[in-house]
Amino acid sequence: MDPVTMTAEPEVQVQPRPPAKKVRRAKGPEFYKPFHLLLMVYLFFYCSRIPEMVSWLHIGLLFQPILLIGMFMTGTTKDIFKTDIGRIMTAFTVWVAICVPFSTWKGGSFNTLTYTAQALLLLFFTASFIRTIEDCYRAMYMVALAMAAIGVMSLVIGGGRAHDTRLGLGTGGDTLADANFLALYLVIGLPFLWFSASQKKGFVRWGLLLMMIPVLAGAARTGSRMGLLALAAGLLMFFTFATAMQRAAIIIGGITFLILAVTLLPARISERFTTYFSPKSAASVEAANSAEARKTMFLRSVQLSLEHPFFGVGPGEFMDAEAKEAAANNKRGLWKFTHNSYTELSSETGFIGLGLFLYAFFRSYKGLTPIRNRYPALTVRRAALFLQIAVVMSAVGAFFLSIAYGGILYGILGISAAFQLAVAKAWKERRLAAQEAVAVA
Repeated sequence: MDPVTMTAEPEVQVQPRPPAKKVRRAKGPEFYKPFHLLLMVYLFFYCSRIPEMVSWLHIGLLFQPILLIGMFMTGTTKDIFKTDIGRIMTAFTVWVAICVPFSTWKGGSFNTLTYTAQALLLLFFTASFIRTIEDCYRAMYMVALAMAAIGVMSLVIGGGRAHDTRLGLGTGGDTLADANFLALYLVIGLPFLWFSASQKKGFVRWGLLLMMIPVLAGAARTGSRMGLLALAAGLLMFFTFATAMQRAAIIIGGITFLILAVTLLPARISERFTTYFSPKSAASVEAANSAEARKTMFLRSVQLSLEHPFFGVGPGEFMDAEAKEAAANNKRGLWKFTHNSYTELSSETGFIGLGLFLYAFFRSYKGLTPIRNRYPALTVRRAALFLQIAVVMSAVGAFFLSIAYGGILYGILGISAAFQLAVAKAWKERRLAAQEAVAVA
């Protein structure tokens, strides 16, 4: 009807709309963004492990108290309990604490508990200061930058464990000095790099794509078969959901990478990738011995798990407990980690600790599936896919490394939890907006 003729219509009595329900807002919302940006810096250093290589750079001591204060100022101290992952990992940390009094060496287990509690703080911080989908994109971008930095530093600075000729980053007790840890961190960075590159434009996009070169080169030079398996698992999952063009790019890129690896990598590294339990040459004896040692440690950790099914031998105490039991039987102890996060937990915290850890991993993956399949925005679905790929890579890596109490796994769990929260909030807002639009119409 023409606006001019609308005055001739009889007046319609309109019922007043009920007042909208008042939304309870967190206290101190003006402090949210500064703490979010501070968290991004903390996340970069946490994932890159740079503070371990710089003795005076105590990032945790500096940032953690500030972020804790920020949680109280913004009223977000309980946000972590809005997610399954947060509740499960909090219960896991409590269970680790319960296991300490039953430990083979209580002092060592208490140190492990402290490390686990600090890692749990990262989950609290991500739930508190990553509130929107855009915040999650920024967090994924920071992880991508951290892994790119690791890739460049590993090739420029290098390092490694004593008597290990493979590539590492740092020395001594630095996490990434271990070639397998370095490989896992690098390959986990690839889905974050690829997603961030798809979100950026211009020089930033090309810069992120170019950063994949040192990341892949560094991972290849570690000679880590675990890293190769984790990468294969991630590529297989991406291949499953990729478009025809993306699949062609994966195949072409994979063939190119293999050709370059065979051509440029030292023979000892190439042979290591193809050696598991049977050495084929003198250069592969070390690789075969390493695989055999892992098999032995796996079996011993399973044995200790069955002997101590409830509380385990104590968080972080597999080496001590195994050596003590071996000495009692007039045998020599292995004095090595389990090199398997799952049997690490079952032997050190019992099957309850293992169950909580596995369930947190399951929820971090499963909670992203409906987002990947049904969310209206393509970018959000793509972010969910790449986060799931990172979770799968982490799960594969955890089978070959003792990383259950902290590190990159907690960063991925935290981002997954925050992303699920942010998407649920956005989904709810979309439904409310649609309902209001229908009501107005």
